[in-house]
Amino acid sequence: MRPKGTYIAFDADAVQDSVNSNLHTFRQLAEWEKRHPNRFNFVNMHEIEFSAEHDDLLETTTKSRFLKLMAEADNLLVVASPVLNTESHILNWQISRCVNRFHLPVVIAYAGLEELDESCIQKFWTWLPNKPRKYIGLDSARMAHIPLTRDKLERALGTFSVSEQFYPWNSTTIF
Repeated sequence: MRPKGTYIAFDADAVQDSVNSNLHTFRQLAEWEKRHPNRFNFVNMHEIEFSAEHDDLLETTTKSRFLKLMAEADNLLVVASPVLNTESHILNWQISRCVNRFHLPVVIAYAGLEELDESCIQKFWTWLPNKPRKYIGLDSARMAHIPLTRDKLERALGTFSVSEQFYPWNSTTIF
């Protein structure tokens, strides 16, 4: 059975800021998906390009659309980086819904790193959104931590799946 796809949680408020956001990383992911469609399937990649100016009605509409896409996903990708707005309401809301409502396994990919060791979570703690920090503290979500490289991402997304019921061991699994 082919995985349904990967939902990418992102900071919608800063998505248009090419300097202070992970927009360049999302573009890289889109390029990998385009070049390797049998290896990557991101269910919400096209959503990342929308204008991020939200009022209450737009946010409600956006959240409804996000929930439908989350329901189609097999796992969740969170890109951790030094420019990530770790307190972003919409980013943490997406992570919370993917974990608590849809029970998706989480892959946290650290941008700009080639390899990780056991100290990476502590070392790059400030790169993590608030929700994953909470889950790590409580060991209440199954999360795999990887460097953001094409090969590692492909293997992690191909391994952890809600459809196959295969999850990381705990909140601090290094993959």
